[in-house]
Amino acid sequence: MSYDNHSGGYGPPKGGGYGPPGGYGGGYGGGGYDPYGYGAPQPRPNNGMAVAALVMGIAGLFVCGITSLVGIVLGHVSLGQIKRTGEEGRGMAIAGLVLSYFGVACWVIVLLVWLGLLGILFGGAAVSSYSGA
Repeated sequence: MSYDNHSGGYGPPKGGGYGPPGGYGGGYGGGGYDPYGYGAPQPRPNNGMAVAALVMGIAGLFVCGITSLVGIVLGHVSLGQIKRTGEEGRGMAIAGLVLSYFGVACWVIVLLVWLGLLGILFGGAAVSSYSGA
C-alpha cells in the first residue's frame, strides 16, 4: 500500500480558501459615527469624598476613632456635593457616615469603661488607705 499523492480524493480548496477578513463598520461611515442613535449614556463619576469617607469610617474602627471624625465631615460634605452635582457615590457616603458614627460611639464607650475601671481601681485604693481622724 502506498501513501503517495493520489490524484483522487480531496485536494486543496479551489479559490484559495477563505478571503481576507473584512474591516469593521460594514460601510456605515467611519470615525466613531453611531448610525443607530446616541449610544449608551456615559457613566457618572464617583464622588471622591464619598470614597474617602468610607475609607475613613472603616479605618476609624481600628484607629481609636480619630479618622472617624474626619469620615463624618467628609461624609456630610460629600452628600451635599452629590445632591448638587448629581455624581454617584451616595451609598458610599452614607456607609462612611454610619461607620464613622459607629466608630466614634464605640471608642467613646471604650474610653468611658476604661476611665471607670481606672476610677474604681485608684478611687478604691485612695479610700481604703485613708485613715479617718
